[in-house]
Amino acid sequence: MNVLVVDDEPIIRQGLRELVDWEHFGFTYAGDAEDGMEAYELIEALHIDIVITDLIMPRMDGLALIRKLKECSRPISSVVLSCMDDFTYVKEAMKLGAKDYILKPTMEPESLMDILVGVKRDLEIQRNERREQGLRELELASTLQMQLSTRLQAYLQSGVGEAELQAELFGAAAGSSRADAAASSLVSLLLHTGASAAATGWRWTGCLAALPLAADSVLLLMPAAAAADGGALAAAAALERAAQVRLADAPDWFIGAGVVLRRLQDVQPAAALHAQQLHERFYGMSRNRRIVLAPEAASKPTTALPYDIRSDLLRCIVHDNSEGYLHHADVLCARLREQRPAKERVLSFIQELLALAAGYARERGYAEIDRYEELFVHNKTLQPCTSFEQVKLFLLQAMSTLSEHQLALGNDQKHRSTNPFIRKVLTYMRENYASPISTSDMADHVRLSRSYLSDLYSKEIGESLSETLTRIRMEEAKRRLRAGEMKVYEIADAVGFPDAKTFAKTFKRVVGCSPKEFEKPN
Repeated sequence: MNVLVVDDEPIIRQGLRELVDWEHFGFTYAGDAEDGMEAYELIEALHIDIVITDLIMPRMDGLALIRKLKECSRPISSVVLSCMDDFTYVKEAMKLGAKDYILKPTMEPESLMDILVGVKRDLEIQRNERREQGLRELELASTLQMQLSTRLQAYLQSGVGEAELQAELFGAAAGSSRADAAASSLVSLLLHTGASAAATGWRWTGCLAALPLAADSVLLLMPAAAAADGGALAAAAALERAAQVRLADAPDWFIGAGVVLRRLQDVQPAAALHAQQLHERFYGMSRNRRIVLAPEAASKPTTALPYDIRSDLLRCIVHDNSEGYLHHADVLCARLREQRPAKERVLSFIQELLALAAGYARERGYAEIDRYEELFVHNKTLQPCTSFEQVKLFLLQAMSTLSEHQLALGNDQKHRSTNPFIRKVLTYMRENYASPISTSDMADHVRLSRSYLSDLYSKEIGESLSETLTRIRMEEAKRRLRAGEMKVYEIADAVGFPDAKTFAKTFKRVVGCSPKEFEKPN
């Protein structure tokens, strides 16, 4: 324990410092002071536990200092240094709370340590009792808060218990005078802890009730009086200061300033406001710890989801078009940001897309699909995303990984078969794709009937002759579009299409976007 010696005589201070082996008895001689005023300035700075003080000193005497110690937030014990002729002051000091006294003329190290050890023991008992009392009060407050929160949640769901809750939360009945209503007002606050910390179980001093808004978000209701001047903004600032300590290791927490509530019916609109704050935070670029959102400024989530773009993306996977599905992933994210659906719907939509992509890629023979599913499909991998930007990066990373896992031989079907007729017809298509060849031409080239060749090819390769020819033409068209040296109608003619319109329609169906869009990807 830290000890401070206060005496206006330097020889007394020096003597006490050197008289005793402080560390041996579990004490630290933290410092000394010439009078009570200097001592009081050192109390908190040195975290003093026991003050040994003279009584008669200039500026602030020992009695005044002992009175000031009683104002401290934590228990601090005092022991009086006394001369033979100031016993009247000693009695007054004992009345004020001094634990014992030491006579300067007869002071011995052993007697001093006996007194201080006893004071230390009493102080530890006092602090333990105070700590236990605080824990009991906190537990009681938490229990009451939990009970009130449960009843409030039931009311919002069913309307049961309105009169009792109105009285307990707001005191005055709805419709009372403005002064009464102000005295019983509440302030709503949003606490979002992020996925790395749980909002459930949070105990905020002075909070009357807490309502879960999501797994990592809670609505807190606290008396407006506790916010002092400034209303919801002051309350939000106070909660932010506490969160900086409690959530120091949680990277995504933030506080939402709410509104002043004057009746029970105001709780539901306040919850809606805070839900909008969560929505704005999800799509917003700002990562401020405290946000304020006016109800009229909030944008409501839409129910629309871009299923058409998702279908185009999956079609690209079916056709081994990595440029196409990477392009559509960007387009899909742009549409989601524009439409701003609710976070839960976005996460579900993207998670379903990733699972479908895995299924189609597995059918196409992509490599390491189990690893892909482990990284992007299973174990609720999207749940830690707290912003739309994180969701976008996750999707783009998944598509990029899928592209890496696409088999190097995936676009060269002739290496998938050892059948000489299949290899010969594939070579024929690759050498003649720019001409208007038909399946009959292919059959004549390999000297088989058209029906037999078609059946053999589809069983061996898994797609029709026409589908392979179209895919070969599209791969060449993409190569020429990337080069940027030819017009669309020139490319159409170069890859065997009779006109640009038919080419564009086929390109859109196979690749998932128009030739113009492919030339200028997002």
